[in-house]
Amino acid sequence: MRLFVVAAALAVAAVPGASARSSPPLRLLEFGPAVLSPNANGINDFLHLVSSAPGETHVYAWGGRLHGWREVPGGPDWTALHDGSYQVTVCFKDLGRRLAPVIPAKDQRPGAAEDTVSDPPWNLSGCAKPRVARVERIAAYVDSTKSYIPGSRPPLVISADRGEATTKLVSDCSGPGHPGSALPRGLASGLYHYDVADPWGDRFRAPVVVRNATFPLDHPPAHTALLVWPYLTWRAYNAYDADLNGVPDSWYQWWRQRRVSLVGTILPGGQEDDYQAAHPFSSWLCSRKPRVESITDVELRHVPLSTLRRYAAIIFPGHSEYYEPATYDLLMRYRDEGGKLVFLQANPFYRQVRLDRAHNAMVLTDFDAREGRSDFALAGVGYDGCCFPRSRARPYVAALGADFARVRWLFRGTNIGPGQSFGYAGSESDRIDPELTPRDHVVAARAIVAGKRGVINAALVWSHAGRGQVLATGNYDFLRMRRSLTWTLLNNVWRKFVG
Repeated sequence: MRLFVVAAALAVAAVPGASARSSPPLRLLEFGPAVLSPNANGINDFLHLVSSAPGETHVYAWGGRLHGWREVPGGPDWTALHDGSYQVTVCFKDLGRRLAPVIPAKDQRPGAAEDTVSDPPWNLSGCAKPRVARVERIAAYVDSTKSYIPGSRPPLVISADRGEATTKLVSDCSGPGHPGSALPRGLASGLYHYDVADPWGDRFRAPVVVRNATFPLDHPPAHTALLVWPYLTWRAYNAYDADLNGVPDSWYQWWRQRRVSLVGTILPGGQEDDYQAAHPFSSWLCSRKPRVESITDVELRHVPLSTLRRYAAIIFPGHSEYYEPATYDLLMRYRDEGGKLVFLQANPFYRQVRLDRAHNAMVLTDFDAREGRSDFALAGVGYDGCCFPRSRARPYVAALGADFARVRWLFRGTNIGPGQSFGYAGSESDRIDPELTPRDHVVAARAIVAGKRGVINAALVWSHAGRGQVLATGNYDFLRMRRSLTWTLLNNVWRKFVG
């Protein structure tokens, strides 16, 4: 893709080495379109830019919390860029002097990204104030925080050149998928994805949670598990720039950011951040076809306790890191009155958020909620560390003696005995807390990983609290171990918790 830079007719000619000092400030007089789809189909392929004087074009990409703004190497070759938002400015060859910080340093949390927000690389007297261009070849999302029953038509939103896109619904089970956006009757409950494609080879995926049509939510048959999919976490990790200011709306990109839009695509690619980690569970569901009902964590908050009691267990297949306080309180009551909880990924119920319905957004309310609502107290485990390379992953080691005897049910059919190693723990990991974890607990297996700043523990824990019980795997990659092992462990968990 080419980027056209045109000087205004009355612009003062640039003088190399003196432009930034003697010429009037550069301005972008024309800029568009705001959304580009550089796929060489002749529609919105080019960015048209008119400046008040000749200059050099610079394009910057937001590199995330650890990197901040970075100039795109090689100039504005849009065809080589991933979908996302980019800052574009025009500068004199003589970039001039540094200007005062855009945001005072005292108002910034220390860090590389925060430094570049306060003093971005284009904050020079020889550069024009930047504008934002979004690269979006094709995009799709379900404009809702809830689940849908077969036979319904979820509000799927698609962005495509001339509206030319084909849509099909796919699952992690084998099969070609179902054309169109309507959910076919007879679908099994679970997580699905809309696969959207255009004639130029661009593809995008959008998750949708499908409920069971054979029984109402408040009257499940015996031995039914309620699956809760982590919509809030999907949005928290999303790199979408809803307000088009060049910075993705996520605190994972910029700590000062506290608001994430609930509207828009999930970037990159459309698939949720924990898709690969949860995919093995969906495959297991396809194979075993247990009786389940599926909802989102946003819906969970509004399910009456009397309804939750009707389910044999509540299962969290995904990375359920973020939660609303009312949901936490509801689950504590459910568990203490005899309910069963299973957390299949690490870091469950770690940070609180609230939904701002007026702005259709999610707001992070604190970074550590353990004083009031503890992840250890609910799940038995809590966040210990993350983000080390796969090369540092270590195997779990099964419990010994009386502890192993209490969790023998978990290892049935695996050939894993007391003290034996199996599988591996990688990425994010959780530990127990002697003061906050329920007293009646067993560390069924543990992995000790060398992290960036010391040892990280991954604890697979079974605990009793009140009249209920909880299993937490303590690791983000638990479901990605060898399939025969993971599926056997899931079979045992299902037999114990669901029946």
